[in-house]
Amino acid sequence: MPEDAQLPGEWETKCEDMLKKMIILRCFRPDRVCFAIRTFVEKGMKSAEFIQSKPASIEDIFAESTHTLPIIFVLTTGVDPTEILMRFAAEKGQTVTSLSLGKGQSKKATEILNKSAESGSWCFLSNCHLSIGLLPELESIMDTLFKKKIN
Repeated sequence: MPEDAQLPGEWETKCEDMLKKMIILRCFRPDRVCFAIRTFVEKGMKSAEFIQSKPASIEDIFAESTHTLPIIFVLTTGVDPTEILMRFAAEKGQTVTSLSLGKGQSKKATEILNKSAESGSWCFLSNCHLSIGLLPELESIMDTLFKKKIN
C-alpha cells in the first residue's frame, strides 16, 4: 500500500512521525490519504472502534431524540432511509409529511415544517444539500418552534 511504503531517500528520516508522512503522501497520492488517516487514528487511539461504521437502528435513534431535538440523517451515496422511516412512523402511529428539497421548494418546506409542528406529525425533508441557502431559515423556524414548546 502506498500509504505504508517507505518514503524515498532522506524523506524517510525527515518524516519520522505518521502525521508528517501523511502530509507528504497528500502531495503525491491524495487518493490514499483517507486510508492513511484511518491507520493514523487506529494506531493513535489503539482501537479500530473510531474508524468503523456502526449501523444504527431507527429505534435507537428515536429513543435519543426529543420534540426539540430533531433527527438529522447524514447519508452516504446510495443510502435512502425513507422506507425505514415510513415503516417506523406507521409502527408509532405517526403521520409523515415528506418533501424533497430543491429549487423552488423553500416556501413549501417552511409550510410543512410549521404544519407538522402544529399537528405533532413528523416532517421529513430530503436532499437538503440541494437547498443549502434555505437551511439557516429552517433552523431559525425550528428555534422559534422549540421556544414556543418550552414556554
